Amino acid sequence: MKRLPVLCIVFVMLFSACNLGAPAPTATQPVQEIVEATPIPPTNTPEPTATLEPSPTPVPPTDTPTPLPPTDTPIPPTPTVDLAAAIQSANIVLYEDLFFSRYVKTALDEAGYIYTDVGDRLGSFQEELLSDTKWDLVIAAAEGRGGVQGEFFDYIYQQLESGASVIMELWILDWVAGGRIQPILDECGIDFQANWVNPSNRGVFWTDPAHPIANEPNQVSLTRFTLFWEGDIGDLVSLTSGSSATILGSANQGNPSRDGLITLCYDGRLLLQTFSTHDHSEESMIQLWQNYVYFMLSNRFR
Repeated sequence: MKRLPVLCIVFVMLFSACNLGAPAPTATQPVQEIVEATPIPPTNTPEPTATLEPSPTPVPPTDTPTPLPPTDTPIPPTPTVDLAAAIQSANIVLYEDLFFSRYVKTALDEAGYIYTDVGDRLGSFQEELLSDTKWDLVIAAAEGRGGVQGEFFDYIYQQLESGASVIMELWILDWVAGGRIQPILDECGIDFQANWVNPSNRGVFWTDPAHPIANEPNQVSLTRFTLFWEGDIGDLVSLTSGSSATILGSANQGNPSRDGLITLCYDGRLLLQTFSTHDHSEESMIQLWQNYVYFMLSNRFR
């Protein structure tokens, strides 16, 4: 029993000796700051990040519709025409068989037109009508009777069909109606009505006084007349059923469907005068022929 205290004393002394080298903690330094915590590895392993694959290139559809052109495509503007220049440069051929007093030639010369003049030479007129020249205007002032007939109506019909404009003074319809001129009359929409024989009044009355042929470039009145020819001085025409022709001047005032002396047809490409130019004053008829030519060429080139 006496040995226990001695052993205890020895043990206490040994324990005290072992702790003499370590400094004692102070009151201002917490114990937890002396002890360093050992990091603990996480128990949950993070999931691997998913790898993004590139998106596939889109494939165009095989049935892609073809785009339609717009429905409101602008219309190109119509080229403007220098009307005065076109008229002055037109291809004109003139046949006029009253060589001693040529009102039509004078009308063309005074207005400054360039034209082919065959005078009263029927052979030359035939050559020109059958040539390769593309005529804009054919003038047949056949006042002398008997010159332009027969086959010449075939040539004039061909010119009309090819697009030329024609002015024809002709007062032998009573001789030729129903013959080779008939296709022209049928297309025109007129019939021979009657001879105009020694009327007491040879005046020509406008059915439409405002029409350009009566006013451009000259204002023309035909109510005054002379007595140049005697007997049969012309022919009267009337419109056929459904005709689109226009009687511009008649033997009776204000009659637009019969007693015609100046008639326009073929969509304004044929002007037929069935009275004598020389039964009116030279001044009036020169001005009227200038109006004829100006209207026919203006109508052609507009």
